[in-house]
Amino acid sequence: MNSFSLWFQSFKSNAILVYCLQICIVLSGTTLGLFYLGYQEFIVPVTLGAIATALTDFDDRLSIRLRNLLYVCVLFFSVSSILDFLHPYKFFFILFLSLSSAVLILLSALGQRYAAITFGTILLSIYTMFGLGEYSEWYFQPTCFVLGALWYGLTAIAFYLIKPTLAVQDNLSKNFEKIAELLFAKAKLFDPDNTENVEQLLYELSLKNSEVVQALNKTKASLLTRLKASRANHNTIYWLNLYFLAQDIHEQASSNYLHYEHIHKNFSRTDLIFRIQKNIRLHAISCQELAQCILHNTTYEPSFERIQALYYLKSSMQDWIQNNPQNIDVKNLQLIQTNLENFLERFTGLKNLQAQQETRYQQHVDNLNLLDDDIHDLQDLWLKLKQHLTPQSALFRHAVRIAFVFAVGYSISLLPFAKNGYWILLTSLFVCQMRYFATKSRLKMRTLGTLLGVLIGIPILYFVPSIEGQLLLTIIFGVCFFYLSAKKYAMATLMATLMVLLIFNLKGAGYAIILPRIIDTLIGCFIAWFAVSTIWPDWDFRNISNTIKKSSKATFDYLNAVVEQYRFGKNNSIEYRKARRSAHNAQTELSTMISSLSTEPNPNPELIHHAFRYLVYSHSQLSYVSALGSHREYVKDEQILNLMQWTQNTLEAVLLNQQDIPEQNIQLKLNEISQLNSQADLSDDLLLVLKQISLLLETLPELLKLKNKLLKLEIK
Repeated sequence: MNSFSLWFQSFKSNAILVYCLQICIVLSGTTLGLFYLGYQEFIVPVTLGAIATALTDFDDRLSIRLRNLLYVCVLFFSVSSILDFLHPYKFFFILFLSLSSAVLILLSALGQRYAAITFGTILLSIYTMFGLGEYSEWYFQPTCFVLGALWYGLTAIAFYLIKPTLAVQDNLSKNFEKIAELLFAKAKLFDPDNTENVEQLLYELSLKNSEVVQALNKTKASLLTRLKASRANHNTIYWLNLYFLAQDIHEQASSNYLHYEHIHKNFSRTDLIFRIQKNIRLHAISCQELAQCILHNTTYEPSFERIQALYYLKSSMQDWIQNNPQNIDVKNLQLIQTNLENFLERFTGLKNLQAQQETRYQQHVDNLNLLDDDIHDLQDLWLKLKQHLTPQSALFRHAVRIAFVFAVGYSISLLPFAKNGYWILLTSLFVCQMRYFATKSRLKMRTLGTLLGVLIGIPILYFVPSIEGQLLLTIIFGVCFFYLSAKKYAMATLMATLMVLLIFNLKGAGYAIILPRIIDTLIGCFIAWFAVSTIWPDWDFRNISNTIKKSSKATFDYLNAVVEQYRFGKNNSIEYRKARRSAHNAQTELSTMISSLSTEPNPNPELIHHAFRYLVYSHSQLSYVSALGSHREYVKDEQILNLMQWTQNTLEAVLLNQQDIPEQNIQLKLNEISQLNSQADLSDDLLLVLKQISLLLETLPELLKLKNKLLKLEIK
């Protein structure tokens, strides 16, 4: 019994397995359940309604889930009914299908939950085409879609009520897993053998940092909806405090205190960098262990090995300083040691976190309104929509492309050879993404998945002739589709192809749609590619200047927020956290843009080379600011404060106002910092400030050169 209890608890903590069980129950009900009840004609439309609703699912509190389900039912019934009425009038059918889809795309500007609902509704409009003209009553198919939506929605709510915090715990756990990956990537920089590929390792580090930022944003949204319920319990407040902890640890993990090439040159023959690398890896393991504790609701116990490893590093550092009293480069390693000590202190204090949760909640209560996606009134709705009613908006451009794709796709489906032409629209919908890079990637995977699905589906239809067997396989392939959809898109497409082949076989059309399915997929992919390539194409090499400007501005604002706290004292205000989050989000956008450059039409090797180097230097500047932020303390020294002010003015002039600053001016300021560094009575806090300012200034000339080269090479 104990072993079963442990297994059950472990199962309840695994969000993926719980979700797969939920999908299995939903599909079992819409297939085998209806079959054994004698409602075979309901199976296809009810199953399609449930699948479309599953794609609208969004983690939220109970009241919002019920409201979302109401929206979905109303939209599904309305759109399906209108399309059924317009079916005999082809021109008006195309017009409504295209315009309604474009409007629904624009409505996704209202927030993430609305984006999910509108996408599911667009998908449902295509599913409606599957059964047009097959039923004697116009309301039969719309009603079946609503039944499928209700079945999925109520099942999802039941699973939510069993464990309401599962999504929050899963997101928090992934946060610390991603921070662990970031730390493991950072540990590679302390390998003395990695002297030739430091820039490549820094680029990989920037990608890992982007993943952490995305995970933090997802957790923020998940927490926010529960905290707005006005019934935040102790558990919710505890998760909130863990989220704040993840933010602070991320700031420390993304901090940089030195040029990595210098430590390889100066300390490769010592044990210092090996010990630093060991401590970083042990902290990464601590993050992984904490992630598991969050999932299983267990208390994190700090490991003695971590404490011992840090003690040995401190001892080794002291011995080295005694033996090399004139070497000042070791100060850089001491800053890293201080960061590691702060890191360990945070993990050691985790046991007291729950006891302190009420106090910490009150400290951070002002953060609860940062990412509010709800629409409060008509004016709020109009303001959210208004900014996207222009070709300058990527969402508007995407809406126009979808309208074009649907109009062309449906027109082709009216031709004699396109008997099941609605598959053209379905393929185009999934392939046509907002960005060229994403569309190109989806196009390849969709084609590959469909071809493999057809090749595997033919023998399945032959060797599994019974309806019960095919319905069972439909459930299995459906579960696999939802499991793989966010992980391996090509495999998910394969599963979707097999699922649809089996569903259509219930109508006696399994073999009949195999060849048309391949042709329609190729046509749909071509239309999506044509639309993304010709209608306001979002090629990233045409957006370099805007993305660079946005990233530079966000990093500069973050620096301003940090310096403000050095002037007036440390706090975790909303302004500081907002500036920090915006800087990392902008860096993530820059990283995504640069990573996709090589996949776009006629890539320029010189442009790509400079762009990757710019990303490394830009991320380094952000990491220097993060180090200042993670150690921010009140500073009274006017000379230090004036240096910080001069650095702010210089960065603003160079990065934002496009002014030229002679390198000799920067060098003079670096010499001044070096003289200050030599003072014996300088505190560790002031040494850190001086070091980070010098790093910002040292990397600035190369960052500026790379920026100017990119702007010259940019295609307008």
